[in-house]
Amino acid sequence: SIEDALASFNRMLRMHPRLTSIVKFKHYAAVVSLCKQMESLGIKPNVYTLNISINCCCRLSQHHLHFGFSILGKMFKLGLQPTTVTFNTLINGLCIGHQLLQALRLSDHMVESGCKPDVFTYNTIVNGLCKTGNTDVAINLLRKMEGRGVEPDKVTYNAIID
Repeated sequence: SIEDALASFNRMLRMHPRLTSIVKFKHYAAVVSLCKQMESLGIKPNVYTLNISINCCCRLSQHHLHFGFSILGKMFKLGLQPTTVTFNTLINGLCIGHQLLQALRLSDHMVESGCKPDVFTYNTIVNGLCKTGNTDVAINLLRKMEGRGVEPDKVTYNAIID
């Protein structure tokens, strides 16, 4: 009924600020658990809550990173469009774990999915590449970045220079 849908929507709106507050205190496992509980109560996830869950999975540990990708799959399955934030969060998690080839592939998948990488996307990967001694690959990515109309910033150049 419309009343049930509105009640569910109102519950969801009340939960978002709470989830964000819990994330600020770095209680990532609690947030993931709350998101699961929301779903079990019939509160349908949206891109915002799924992004929060992905972020928490990436921050928990490299072991939990694959759960973040499961949530991305769920997002597609639900017909929700992942955002730049969605992809950037996963790319950052991959780069932290030195999974740079996967990060590059995900940035390509991002484009294929109709989501435009931003300067943060590229800076994250460029920084990861340079930290692992792959400066040549980083410079090629810089050229690709410019070719896609994304302007490098001082963070981009500092990563390459350092």
